[in-house]
Amino acid sequence: MAPLFRIIICLLAAEVFADQTPAFDRSEVPSVTWPDWMSYLPDYLPLSSLAIPGTHDTMAFYGGNLAECQCWRLPNQYKAGIRFLDIRCRHYQDRLPIHHGISYQRTDFPMVLNDTVTFLMEHPMETVMMRVKEEYDPYQNTRSFYKSVDEAVKQVGEQWFLRTTRLPTLGEARGKIVILQDFSAGGEGPAFGPPYPGSMSISDAYQVNDDAVKWTEVLRHLNVAQNGDPERPFLTYTSGVHWLLYPPETLARKINPRVYEYLKGKAVGAKRSVGVVIMDFPGAELVREIILDNWK
Repeated sequence: MAPLFRIIICLLAAEVFADQTPAFDRSEVPSVTWPDWMSYLPDYLPLSSLAIPGTHDTMAFYGGNLAECQCWRLPNQYKAGIRFLDIRCRHYQDRLPIHHGISYQRTDFPMVLNDTVTFLMEHPMETVMMRVKEEYDPYQNTRSFYKSVDEAVKQVGEQWFLRTTRLPTLGEARGKIVILQDFSAGGEGPAFGPPYPGSMSISDAYQVNDDAVKWTEVLRHLNVAQNGDPERPFLTYTSGVHWLLYPPETLARKINPRVYEYLKGKAVGAKRSVGVVIMDFPGAELVREIILDNWK
């Protein structure tokens, strides 16, 4: 029995190891943390010029293999260096539960804001860019989605938000949440932040039939970003799905290592950084390579 037991332990260890690689991570805790990386960058830099690691469907932890996109809970994402969030809220009875499509993610927008404010209190030189989008079907509401977002913002404290329609400099944004507003204000009040997509250059080819084609598009946009205007935001989603061939985890296992190797081999001296790179199940070393692009 002893030799068989050792074999089983080795197989289990190999499986765990495979779920935490430099580029892909299916575990709950990142292997490397960069909680204060923005503190080493100068104030004058536009946020649009920075290389920023982000997560697609940031809070998608439940719902099966077609809905789950992340394993790190939000505090661990921040510790790993993630600074762009993709937050999808369903408008349900005047509340804002987090959804990925039909799948409820067992948390809500106020909890996301509370975790973010806690992080910024502890790391005041950082900033968080947060795309906020209405997701799935609204249900039994007495007010607009805008008003419900406004209520959540007021509850956590408006001082934590930089409400401007332009993307600010890093110095202006330190210690603040910058909402990228992917919903209409409907004339009910001022914008929460820059409009999404607005003038941003975005690659989000999320319907994937061939991972090679997806990688070609990711590579194209990363190259476009490096030669683009530093004042223009460039967002590259490496994520995608096919209901049969490519659940988010399967695609991430194929695309994330390619992004990692690309960044490791990137030459110094590009016109600007790769911009915001938005991923499913990123590995901590991949996050680090994106961060390091700010110094190339």
